[in-house]
Amino acid sequence: MVTFFKKYAEPSLLKYLVLFYTFIAGIDFCRSFYFLYQGPRKVVDSLSGLVIVGVIDWAVVLSFMGFVATLTKFLLIKKIAWRTIISLHVVLSIIQSYLVGFISPLILDYDLINRNYNFFEKVTHTFFFNVTTNILLYCSMLLIVYSYFYLRQIRNQEMEKKVLENNLIKLKLKTLENQLNPHFLFNTLNSISSLVKREPDTAQDMIADVSYLLRKFLEIDNENLISVQEELEILEHYVNILKQRFQEDFKIVQHVKESTHHIKIPRLLIQSIIENSIKHGFSQQNRKLLIDLTIKKEGDQLIISVENNGKKLPEHPVYSNSGIGIINMKERLQALYQDKYKFDITNSSLGVKTEIFIQLPPSLP
Repeated sequence: MVTFFKKYAEPSLLKYLVLFYTFIAGIDFCRSFYFLYQGPRKVVDSLSGLVIVGVIDWAVVLSFMGFVATLTKFLLIKKIAWRTIISLHVVLSIIQSYLVGFISPLILDYDLINRNYNFFEKVTHTFFFNVTTNILLYCSMLLIVYSYFYLRQIRNQEMEKKVLENNLIKLKLKTLENQLNPHFLFNTLNSISSLVKREPDTAQDMIADVSYLLRKFLEIDNENLISVQEELEILEHYVNILKQRFQEDFKIVQHVKESTHHIKIPRLLIQSIIENSIKHGFSQQNRKLLIDLTIKKEGDQLIISVENNGKKLPEHPVYSNSGIGIINMKERLQALYQDKYKFDITNSSLGVKTEIFIQLPPSLP
């Protein structure tokens, strides 16, 4: 029996039952106190007896309902048929009413009960006198029990749903990122290979940058969001590799507000935008690529802007809608922010501008 209670008891539920029945018992005591001194007809004439009966009744009912709550959890877990559960509660409600009927005749003399009755006749009389009230009280407390388990089930289902959704998002993000990282890695390894004999020191620097990036990728592997500061640190090593690959033909200028450093953004988002700008910015007509990176906060929005001096977009650009880099970025943002973001690629005075607007939580400074 002790093992049964340890396994199925619900201390939090018992607290609710105690609070509820303490309130009911307090009202009932006030009613009895009124009849003791002020009522039209005195039912009992002992205040001490009234207090003792109230305390014993409180303890008996709560102990019995604690058992009922524990038994209810067992029945729900074992998936017992509702017909059986309802029948059991009908029997238990009657048992509780009869148990409560024992208390008053043990301690008090009722003027409304014939004192020539023996003890069990008084118990039976008390049982029938209060049976309706006791059964309604049992049903009220039983409603609290089932409401508690029902609400907890809903809460658990919501938590499980969120866990599944987060796992799906992580899987989707991982799949999208896996399409991007190998392309960058292969290009970098090819560059290092060409530099090993010709410029060994430069090749060594590139290997160090690649090593940092790979280590950093592993560190943030389980994080959907990282701070702008962390993203900029990754970008620094990424840009070092790009400068070795493109030499003087590549330049990046950063305008990042320090107030945005703590804000969380999708990991490797800026790298993806820079990589897309390089892919479409260099051309036969544009041998030198300038990229301007701006990160700022306006109102409740974080704005990430990457502008390059590459060839302007045609009237109906194909790559902005179908390029794998753009599609992946949009799908990652959609997975993380739903409709609380905006993604634009437009022509600008410099060339082509990519802008991402992310709506920040209200509590974020």
